[in-house]
Amino acid sequence: IADNIVLPVLGRIINGFDLISTRKKTGLVNHWIRELTVKIGKPEDAVSTLSGGNQQRIVLGKWLATEPKLLILDSPTVGVDVGARAGLFAIVRSLAEQGLAILLISDEVPEVYFNADRIIHMAGGRFIGTYNPAQMALGDVEKAVYA
Repeated sequence: IADNIVLPVLGRIINGFDLISTRKKTGLVNHWIRELTVKIGKPEDAVSTLSGGNQQRIVLGKWLATEPKLLILDSPTVGVDVGARAGLFAIVRSLAEQGLAILLISDEVPEVYFNADRIIHMAGGRFIGTYNPAQMALGDVEKAVYA
């Protein structure tokens, strides 16, 4: 778990001797585990020992540690149960409210509808339409997408 979180930011946790600073690594890992409320045994455990929702939180923490301006989420809830999905999207909405740009890619219209300010519908590599969830009912968006 810990190695997975720090992998994209190794340069930030290297000390003056070109070794990984245990203090910096532990601090970074503990921050994201706490921030994203990941339920783990030990930070040294394999990510595969976690539930699908907690695995996705680790992936999210790994990329948030890079301090991105844009976060691209491609089908982030595949293999995640309904309860964990709600928790993941609560985190994503909070990040968006803090100013992080989020690009959510999903085949599930309700998932996008309830978690996006704007929906851009693409099919076959082409733009088909743009929909505003605040101005359209879910059923109308679904009709447009599945037409």
